[in-house]
Amino acid sequence: VLQLDICNFTAMSQTMSALHVATMVHSIFSAFDSSVERLDLFKMDTIGDAYIVAAWLPETPDWHEDRNSKKICRKVLMLARDMITAMEEHRTLTGLEVNCRIGISVGKFACGLIGRVQSRFHVMGRAMGEVEHLEQKCVINGIHVSD
Repeated sequence: VLQLDICNFTAMSQTMSALHVATMVHSIFSAFDSSVERLDLFKMDTIGDAYIVAAWLPETPDWHEDRNSKKICRKVLMLARDMITAMEEHRTLTGLEVNCRIGISVGKFACGLIGRVQSRFHVMGRAMGEVEHLEQKCVINGIHVSD
């Protein structure tokens, strides 16, 4: 699981019009979407200024030795690099000091639709708690990866 969070989003959004905030998030997340599609990963959710992506690895004791698992892990790292680059490009184009933090974790999680009225796709589990912790403890414009 990969989670990106835009740094100081709440404070920044209070200094901009709602349309400007929406346009900025749309522009940045659209760049992320392109990378997710190119790398054949799965965009799980966006929650405010958080962007969450997953990739599936086998549940075997030697998953980390499997060639396909290594390929998938490289794709997630490539996505993180693409995201940092997209943020740099957005800063250059707009002059707006927008930054991010990225956490990446390997572990179990569950996902699915929650509720019957206005159902929402939701992700939960140990890996989600860890990825959120990693992202929060990350340096600005950095990538923090679990063991």
